[in-house]
Amino acid sequence: MKTVGVLGIGSIADVYLHNMRRMPNCRVVAMAARDAARTEERARHWGVAAHTPEGLIARKDVDVILNLTPPAAHLATTRAALEAGKHVFSEKPLGINAAEALALSELAAERKLRLGVAPDTTLGPELQRARQMIDGGEIGRPLMATASIMYHGADGWHPNPAFFYRAAGGGPVHDVGPYFIGALVNLFGPVGEATARGLRGFESRTVTAEGPEKGMTVPVEVLTTVFALLRFQSAVEATLSASWDVWKTSQPAIEVHGTKGSLQLPHPAWHHGPVKFAAPGGDWQTVAVDANALTLANWPPDAPSSSNYRGIGLAEMIDALEAGRPHRTPADLATHVVEVADAIVASATTDTAVPLRSAPLRPAPIDSADISRLINPG
Repeated sequence: MKTVGVLGIGSIADVYLHNMRRMPNCRVVAMAARDAARTEERARHWGVAAHTPEGLIARKDVDVILNLTPPAAHLATTRAALEAGKHVFSEKPLGINAAEALALSELAAERKLRLGVAPDTTLGPELQRARQMIDGGEIGRPLMATASIMYHGADGWHPNPAFFYRAAGGGPVHDVGPYFIGALVNLFGPVGEATARGLRGFESRTVTAEGPEKGMTVPVEVLTTVFALLRFQSAVEATLSASWDVWKTSQPAIEVHGTKGSLQLPHPAWHHGPVKFAAPGGDWQTVAVDANALTLANWPPDAPSSSNYRGIGLAEMIDALEAGRPHRTPADLATHVVEVADAIVASATTDTAVPLRSAPLRPAPIDSADISRLINPG
């Protein structure tokens, strides 16, 4: 078992801590943030110690730092944790650009420490089943994929959404894109080239979510709609439509089309949802998957309707550390994801194709038996 210190107390922290109570190979002992009063309140709620960020990282009985700070803080906080000899699991993206992500990935390798990065929804049974079907030739040769991120941004649900619209790590490609890019890279391997066009739908946003910033106007510094063509090294072509300027959509999250059939995958921000297959000339049929804990609705706790198991990647990283094998949310893949996001935005702003330099290996697949070891039944 490894002890964990949680750095960051935003709304996502409650999801992680709720789930980690069911993960037998890790135990949260402390949490930290800059707001001392708020940290004390959340720490009491979860029954753990409260610290400053520096105090948490210096704590000798903490093995792993779970970094849930905003993206612009990832470089400094993850670097400090690694330099203190801590393993780190970070929320996405690893850095606000590929240079930051690469620096952290290289530092972790140099210090021989584990650095895992969200999203861990790639461990969900449906995406794993889709990968098995693609690798096993059940859809024939994969030709193309479509991915769609379509909603109206964070104004109506996040109490302080300004950072989503800032140039430093903001925009749908860098914020939500890692779910989709990570899923596609798990399915097809690394991206070789990106071409894109984009626009900014609104010059400013008004916060409508409940909270102290309701009614405030937030300037928009980023492209809020981007259309990208991704050419994978495996010769698969994929389109990624990413927009925070859409009021409603019926487009599927991800579809994959091959020479012998098509797949429809659930939204990659969740750990469970139906995967469907259509044979030539046939209609969509739901594919059977092995049931495991991740297929059970768990969020929100008082009326579960979604499978939100953030933290399973941390448990899997600890399991890999103890077994001496690579973990399935590695920093080199997370670096590639950020590089792809950078390339998409660069292409959209320069009207040129942008080649990718990194080429990580796909993580090993995971099965339900592995998941069952990592999380207790609800």
